[in-house]
This record gives sequence, structure tokens and C-alpha cells, in this order.
Amino acid sequence: MKKTILSLLFFALLFGSCDQIENPVTVAKNKYREDLYGQAPTFPTITVAEKNVLFEEFTGHLCGFCPPSTSLALALDAELGARMVTVAIHAGSLASTGGTLFQTDYTTPVGNLYWAQLNGGFNPTARIDRLGGLSSYEYLDPANPSNWQDIVTNQMNVATPVQLQANCEYVSADNVFNIHMNSQFLQGYTGNVNLVVLLVENHLISPQEDYSQTPSEIEEYEHEHVLRTNVSEPMGNLVINSPSAGFTATTSFTIPVDASWEPTNMTVIGYLVDASTHAVLNAIEYEIN
Repeated sequence: MKKTILSLLFFALLFGSCDQIENPVTVAKNKYREDLYGQAPTFPTITVAEKNVLFEEFTGHLCGFCPPSTSLALALDAELGARMVTVAIHAGSLASTGGTLFQTDYTTPVGNLYWAQLNGGFNPTARIDRLGGLSSYEYLDPANPSNWQDIVTNQMNVATPVQLQANCEYVSADNVFNIHMNSQFLQGYTGNVNLVVLLVENHLISPQEDYSQTPSEIEEYEHEHVLRTNVSEPMGNLVINSPSAGFTATTSFTIPVDASWEPTNMTVIGYLVDASTHAVLNAIEYEIN
């Protein structure tokens, strides 16, 4: 009887403390190679959660009205730093290749999926924290930038139950990225929480149509925050269902580096979403250099 009571006490303590330990989340797509690279790193405990804003810009190199809007988005991104997590999604007919200049294809399957979710979107537009759902977007009007700037700054002040931390290592010998995302819930949350991880690239030089310039075809335009691929599933990997306060988990990936990418120009984007409402709980970016 004494052994039975001790056994029950042991299991109660074990399972009762699960929310407090750093749980690894196993994923199938781009599974982390722990056998090659060892255990995932540990992350410091967070006591305050700060809300970062996901800014998904939809653009294309044939969109002559996009560069002025993009310039404003980049200026705000530079001002807010890590608080604004920017992804430039090249999709739609204005992102297609054609002519003698516009032969660089920045479209991706995941970007095409996000574009289709807009149900008739156009460039230049942006989803900001996916407010209003997946099909909702804001027109990026350079003549009236306060509309979407106010949304970004307001979202920064929204309370969030969770803090994200990130770590990424480029293993040049194997030409892979090892990516680790840590989720720490300071408050409980009801619902399934998914983690989306993307890779974007900066400093890509190729032509861009720009109607504000003469001539309008800019042959050496610098494209920033360009979506290159999804590391997780496009709509995310499940992290936890209805986490309680104190729950923490690390989700890790190993992904091969494509020959067309410059590793030191890459940035890892991660964000947590409610799997049902698609609301963005928090986001983070981690520059690889």
C-alpha cells in the first residue's frame, strides 16, 4: 500500500509540473536533427510579454504603385525595429515573370496560398496581425499612411499572453539552418495555438516597376524581407491546446539552405496564431549573420 501511495504521488508530481518545464515540440516537416546537432538550446525565463506586430506586405515587381508604399513600410520597420515583424509576399499577377527585365521569380507556394486567402486582394496591401481574419487587408496608400501606421502602433500596445524567443545557427559544413523557437505563456489561453516559421531574405537586387520614377523600370532595385519559404507547415504546427500560465515549449527545425539564398542575408520569422480565429498572439524575427 505504501509503495502504491508513493507511486501515485510520484506521477502526480510528474504530470502536475509538466507546464513548468521546457517541452520539445516534435515536427515532421524539416525535423530538427538532434542526432547530429545535440539538444536544443535552453532559453531564459521571461517575466513580461511584449507584443510584436506581424506585417504581411503583398507586392510584386510589376506593381508600379508598390515602391512608394514599400518605402513607408520599410521606414516604419526601421523605426520600430524588432517590434514590427515584416514579410514581403510576392504574389498575384503583378509578381509573375515577363519581358526582358522581370525574370526573377520571387513567388512561393506558401506566398500563393496566403494570397489566395485574401479572396480578391491586390497590390500593394498588407495584413496586419491578421486582424479581421485571413481575408482582411489594408490598402497601403502612401498618400495616407496613418491608416495602417496607427494599426501597427495600436497593436504594439495590445496585451499578449505569450512571449516568443528565437535562436538560429547556420551550419556551413552541412549547409543547413538549425532554428529554435521558444514559446512561454505568462497567462493561460483557451484554444489551439500554432507556430508558423518562415524564412525571408534581404538585399535582393533585381528589376522593379516604379511609376514614381522616370524611367519607371528600375533595373537595380533592392527588395527587402522577401518571403523565401515556409519552415513549418504554412498555417503552422500545433504547439499546445489551451496552455495554462507557466507553460513553455521549444519547437526546433533543421532546414537545408537553398543554393539561391545568401545565408547571411536571411531572417527567421516566427509567429504564434490561434488555429481557429487566425489571430496573431505574438511574432518575432531573428537575423542570421
